[in-house]
Amino acid sequence: MVGYRWQTAGHVALTAESVAILDRLPDWTSVGDLRDRLTPGGDIADAADLLRLLHSLGLVERDGDAPSNAEWMEWSPAAAFFHFSTKNGRFPADFGQRDRELVEKAALHPQPEPTKRVEGSRTPLVNTVPLEGTLQTALTERRTWRRFSKQPVPAAALATVLDRTFRVQARGRVAGQGEVVVKTSPSGGSRHPIEAYVLAWNVEGLNAGAYHYDGATHELVDLRRPVSAADIPDLLAHQTYFLGAGAAVIMCPVFARTMWRYGHSRAYRTVLIDAGHLGQTFCLTAVALGLAPFTTMAFSESKLEALLGLDGVLECPIYVAGVGMPDAGAGASPGRWHAVGG
Repeated sequence: MVGYRWQTAGHVALTAESVAILDRLPDWTSVGDLRDRLTPGGDIADAADLLRLLHSLGLVERDGDAPSNAEWMEWSPAAAFFHFSTKNGRFPADFGQRDRELVEKAALHPQPEPTKRVEGSRTPLVNTVPLEGTLQTALTERRTWRRFSKQPVPAAALATVLDRTFRVQARGRVAGQGEVVVKTSPSGGSRHPIEAYVLAWNVEGLNAGAYHYDGATHELVDLRRPVSAADIPDLLAHQTYFLGAGAAVIMCPVFARTMWRYGHSRAYRTVLIDAGHLGQTFCLTAVALGLAPFTTMAFSESKLEALLGLDGVLECPIYVAGVGMPDAGAGASPGRWHAVGG
């Protein structure tokens, strides 16, 4: 007996005819039943051969098979399909190609307005309690940097960024459920699913390589995997400007933490939002320390998984943040954009 199971971590090219056949397998089905559904009175051997082919492609499972990605079952099909189908995006070898395409597009089809204006009576707002000091500076000066100096990132500064972003700040217990941790950023259900892995290639006093950041002990664990500046563009979708930075943090959710509490696919949103919270905390802390931060969603999940020794199912790269030292010549334009008057 077999049952239709689309949920795999790979991609299989299908014809319209194949999709129609899979549509006939919504539940557990015997070879004879499938033959009767597809070609009543046909050769049962043909139906058996078809099922063997589908099974070899990972599109159906046989009764008694070990569950495939069983941990994702409660988040299927919506979240599981989105997660696995959007992995390993295709990025051009020349990352500037997309910018050139957008210049051409803007000439024919201008981008939407960056702000929305609604008609109605207006009340001017006055900041009666203005922010001052480090937070104000970090908020107003945060930029995504793509221009870096050759100076190494101070190890103490990187340690502080990791501490303020990923370190466990306090612990507690939920009655009858178990331990929870508190960090500087919020997390859906206090699950804090995201682990931090550090790629260092220009950090003062730190050997180049891949590390796991232990948020409980505030330590870097050497994964004994070599990393150099030359590896960064290949890992980060050919973005050559980031090789001038000094370190990158790969955020990787341990999905089981969130799945344990929330048995529905909507909870996948909380994992994505958690990564956004951490990204902003990371960048603001870096700016406050005089570093040049960046974040990116353009990377190869499979290459990072191989480098970090992750299975890509229970734990997978989802967001990347990094730091370098600012290029003094960048001025107000450290990235793609340039300031305009007004």
